[in-house]
Amino acid sequence: MKMPKRETKTWGELKDSSYTKLRKQLLRKKGSPLQREFLASLESRELFCRRMEEWVGFEPGDVLPTVVTRLSESQFSKPPLSTEREMFATWHNVLPAQACRTTFWGRVTVWHIEAEKIEPWFLVSQNEKGKGGRVRIEELRRQGSEKDIDDAVRTSLRRMSGLPEARGALRSVYADCPLARAWWRCYLATEACERSGANWDDVLNVFRRSTTYWEKLIMLVISRNSVVGDAGVRTALVWALSEFVEDEAWAHLFKAEMLERIARALGIRLAWQELSVLPIKELKELILREMLPKDS
Repeated sequence: MKMPKRETKTWGELKDSSYTKLRKQLLRKKGSPLQREFLASLESRELFCRRMEEWVGFEPGDVLPTVVTRLSESQFSKPPLSTEREMFATWHNVLPAQACRTTFWGRVTVWHIEAEKIEPWFLVSQNEKGKGGRVRIEELRRQGSEKDIDDAVRTSLRRMSGLPEARGALRSVYADCPLARAWWRCYLATEACERSGANWDDVLNVFRRSTTYWEKLIMLVISRNSVVGDAGVRTALVWALSEFVEDEAWAHLFKAEMLERIARALGIRLAWQELSVLPIKELKELILREMLPKDS
């Protein structure tokens, strides 16, 4: 999959200062009237969009296209590979500098709710417990504790845009917001495949192995002092890992702690050999030969 040619666009966003203020107000007190009002707004598409305009407001800019497919609750919270592919193809004009912004992904979520591609209550669903967002909101309104209400509000903010106040400015965007996570996975997979001979689906499946694994990988990518932050080293690593992604005998490679171990080995090697100057194929062979443990 090649990176499509981009047009220069300035996409609309939520207003930064007012959105930051709203998040801080929502997190100030567990079970507060504002938290309850926010959760109530998630029961109605029209009410939620109106509240976001009243509470936050929208910066002017180009309107990002929405996905063609109407998403189910589970497709939104954990998009399958085909859905992530569609998302990235639809949003290929987005630049990384904007794709790391909470205000941008918050606006993208609102656009999709306005277009009836997703519903606002998807933001609080508990698919792992078999509980949809609407059911969860109804239960919280009837008998939810202050902590339960706070947890639901935090979940909705994480999924809508990322919640920097709780998990850091970048970590939450990349890991917690499903739309942002899909874009970044596909962006990095496309980047790696353009620089190597890797198979796009295999590389993407490395990133999709688990939420914990993806979070560890993306934190290594954006960490200022991480060797994996170098595009060539990153490409060689994910290319090497992609060769084992369908082989359960190598499942130990796709654990977060193993990824950290590999990154440490790369860092030790970097102390006496400049890795970024090596051809990517040669660097991949080095990783395969010396840095991927054969067992856990």
